[in-house]
Amino acid sequence: MKRWICGLPITGLLAIVFLNGCAAQPTAASAPSETALREQLKDSLVFVQVAAYQYEQLQPWKTPDLAERAGYGCAVGPDLVLTTAWNVSDAAFIKIQRHGQNETIPAKIKVIDYESNLCLLQLTVAGLNPSPLKPVRFENGYRKGAEVKTFWLSPDGTISSGRGFLDRADVFQSVPSFASFLNFVVGNASKTFGRGRVYFVDDQPVGMACWTNNETGEVGLIPAETIRAFLADASEGRYDGFGVEGFETIPLVDPTLRRSMKMPADLKNGVYVAKVRRMGTGNDLLQGGDAILAIDGHTLDAHGKYEDPRYGQLEYQHLLSSRKAGDEVKFTVWREGKQVELAGKAQRIDAARMLVPWYEYGNPPEYIVVGGYVIQKLTRDYLEMWGEGWEGKTPPHLYNYLHNKGFEPTDKRQQVVVLSYVLPADINLGYHMLGRLVIRKVNGVEVKNLSEVLSILTANAMSPFHTLEFEQENPTIVISREGLPAADQRIAQQYGIGKLVNVRETKADSESK
Repeated sequence: MKRWICGLPITGLLAIVFLNGCAAQPTAASAPSETALREQLKDSLVFVQVAAYQYEQLQPWKTPDLAERAGYGCAVGPDLVLTTAWNVSDAAFIKIQRHGQNETIPAKIKVIDYESNLCLLQLTVAGLNPSPLKPVRFENGYRKGAEVKTFWLSPDGTISSGRGFLDRADVFQSVPSFASFLNFVVGNASKTFGRGRVYFVDDQPVGMACWTNNETGEVGLIPAETIRAFLADASEGRYDGFGVEGFETIPLVDPTLRRSMKMPADLKNGVYVAKVRRMGTGNDLLQGGDAILAIDGHTLDAHGKYEDPRYGQLEYQHLLSSRKAGDEVKFTVWREGKQVELAGKAQRIDAARMLVPWYEYGNPPEYIVVGGYVIQKLTRDYLEMWGEGWEGKTPPHLYNYLHNKGFEPTDKRQQVVVLSYVLPADINLGYHMLGRLVIRKVNGVEVKNLSEVLSILTANAMSPFHTLEFEQENPTIVISREGLPAADQRIAQQYGIGKLVNVRETKADSESK
């Protein structure tokens, strides 16, 4: 899970003050009017302006364009702003606009968590004149069916508002990530949608907008409990993040399968563990073929749902993503004909360590161009080159790595390296049509990661050839090293390649030194 934590430990974050009137659960008589609440929020709501890099996967050497993007946020400290991680993904520059100020305030990322889709921004103190921001405090004020109001600072500096009602709480996949988190769903939402807008029940901030469904008119909110946990973790100086499941399940409704597992006829609960990943919570405890009966004492039904005392039926992922990484998690499982109790730690998943990274926000694509052969690391961003509906358009053997093996790195294979395509030149005559091939060996050495490919290519200078061997019995490529430097120079000039190599050292490699 990629995060940036800049500067000193966050101070004053836990000393977030209530908005006036938010210290206690308001009654209908005590709740402030919309006009009064709007006035209170003038020093709390902000407009977020972002210039974001647009990285090019097909020609990864190209200087990325900058695209302007906008979103919303709110103060959670005198110089701290909360917004969604998606709003500031790939950001080159971030500026904040306050109510009543024409000048924008530069901001930098303090902590970002793409799994929970939350980001804490640090503002320059000089830009806070004439007064610091007024923090808001999110409260767990979920009431199914309650009317909600949303307020945000518009680009013209005015406070705008909208309405809806709390329809339900459910578990959804995070917009920028692979992780699943609890969201509140606002029904019949009025006005246009904006990520980072704050939603209120009475005068209590209960969540921040993170997605919308244009067909149903629903808006998803990151709930107060996730926000509060994120801010508490961020205040500790070292951000740990949230737990993510390290296994995959399927419903356990087939009576024959249950009998084969020697489960008693009166035992109706339990969800089937179809696969255990190499990373994430439970990967070191569970086994394929287990049935998870309970997590932390919460009984799971055959579909993997449990009864939450506040929100009703929820999928089990909430029991893990509501835990801070490092917290204890207990599993009750059915294994080999008997009930077993297991205990371990909640674990986050670092996307950079995935076999096929789900995201690489803020990092340009990695590549090697040698003899016109464009060699790249397989990522989800790479597969999205195929455009809308890319899941059905990408070469099946590449999609299989993401879908079925993405969480399965090993010491011997930390990344999937592909020959993306060939830039036609005399040195690669006869191979121009090759591409989208998974490289198995370079110069006879099994490929571990892209960084190792570069090391192999620069080693053994006495050999007259480079060889690339592929999966699926594709032909081996032989590259003559004689005249290769001159050929690379011509190719770089012909195709406008300023740098023939852009490779970062992997975390595993750096830690092994």
